[in-house]
Amino acid sequence: MRDSRPIRIMAVVTATFALAAGACSGGRGDFPYSGTLLRESASVGSTIGGRVTSVLVASGSRVRARQVILTFDDLQQRAAVAAAQAQAKAAEATLADAIAGPRPSEIARADAQAAQAQAAYEQLRLSGGPQTSGAAAQVRASEAQLRLAQANAGIAARTAQRQRELYVKGAIALQTADSAEAAARAASDAVGTAQALLHAAQAQAAAVERADVPQQTQAALQAYLAASAQATTIRAGTRPEQIQSVRAQALAAVANERLAEAKLAECTVRAPADGVVSALDLHRGDLVAPGAIVATVDEFQDPYVRIYVRQADLADFATGTAVHVRADDAPDKTFDGVVAQVDSNAQFTPRDVQTPEDRADLSFGVKIQVHDPGGVLHGGTTASVAVP
Repeated sequence: MRDSRPIRIMAVVTATFALAAGACSGGRGDFPYSGTLLRESASVGSTIGGRVTSVLVASGSRVRARQVILTFDDLQQRAAVAAAQAQAKAAEATLADAIAGPRPSEIARADAQAAQAQAAYEQLRLSGGPQTSGAAAQVRASEAQLRLAQANAGIAARTAQRQRELYVKGAIALQTADSAEAAARAASDAVGTAQALLHAAQAQAAAVERADVPQQTQAALQAYLAASAQATTIRAGTRPEQIQSVRAQALAAVANERLAEAKLAECTVRAPADGVVSALDLHRGDLVAPGAIVATVDEFQDPYVRIYVRQADLADFATGTAVHVRADDAPDKTFDGVVAQVDSNAQFTPRDVQTPEDRADLSFGVKIQVHDPGGVLHGGTTASVAVP
């Protein structure tokens, strides 16, 4: 945020006397144009503000570009960055899983379930539906269920191991890893349940007599169709729309991480350029509102002076024209200058411009950039300008 802070009233007064002096002298060898030297300055602060934890420079200190001026308490912002980074890693892991699609073990399990349902249905259909056939089918189904439970237990154990590795790497939360281990234990318990069910089915098959139950055949058909459809869906993999949604969530998580990092950076106020610090009056523990100006840095750049030139002499001040400058704080030295800008609108315009004499009184503001490599000139002092 630049602040040239020109002293308008002083510039108007000095320009008026300069015009009068130029008219009386009839030449420019005596530096007829006057104005006030000004330096570029920047007002610095923080977009988030906070409590000041350290002030590393004092008003009047010279600073280099990017040098730390003061710092704010950044505990909350550091925590926000850590949380955002964890969320970004989790989102990236979810995206990678969606792109990879179902695991071979998941496809194999779905195919096994479909084959099991088909076998049960075919057995009932071919046997005519007697009760003993149903009991035998139940035995086969229980055997298949046991195999499925054993397969699920193996998958759950491997999944728990993978989730634990991801947690160690910081990609997922501890709760997710614990849930996977709990699922592995539940799958192991399911194996014992399936064994008990198999024993019960075997006992039932030995005890029942033939009985016709055609409704079981229809139920088996519906179970087979559902299992087959589920296997087809899993084999097809993740839908493109779902991948797109997960990718958008991952991008949002990364953006949130960058935002948190940017806010953390705002806890440190740095000098925008080489210069001198002014208007700094803060101490450790002070509270600063977001966006408040905490200091001003007067930059070490060539100063400039604004003069006002009559309309009749404006042709001598084209942009890029070389001029000479003398400053009151260095009266024995002449500085090189160049016309940097000429106002497009006139100043000091009379109320009614009707005669050629009136039109000659029109003046234009001209900005002169002064070459001051040694930095000896001071802002706020008066200076005179002449065209060679």
